Amino acid sequence: NIVELITMEESAPLKENLTPSEAQVDYLVQLLLEESRIPGMKSDGGWKSKVYTAIEKNMMENFGPKFTKDKIKNKLKYLKPNLTVMKEILNTSGFGYDPINKCIDVDPQ
Repeated sequence: NIVELITMEESAPLKENLTPSEAQVDYLVQLLLEESRIPGMKSDGGWKSKVYTAIEKNMMENFGPKFTKDKIKNKLKYLKPNLTVMKEILNTSGFGYDPINKCIDVDPQ
């Protein structure tokens, strides 16, 4: 019955997707860089739980309560492949990063 289907959809809890702004992603990456410089913050190729707790606290203080650990982890899953490719490119001779334009810069030769 269509009425039952609509009623069920209306009563289902809504999952709010996290779509951070460029400034929020920049801040998140900055926090990750800071955490990566602290010895012992990684375990088995991933971040320790206390890293996510610290990042969650900072993101919530600066951008509000929607930046939960789970939302941050999901966003990082999406960003990781892109950051991995970027890291590989930047490790290649002739490539660099332009911090003003926030893009990869390449030697014309």
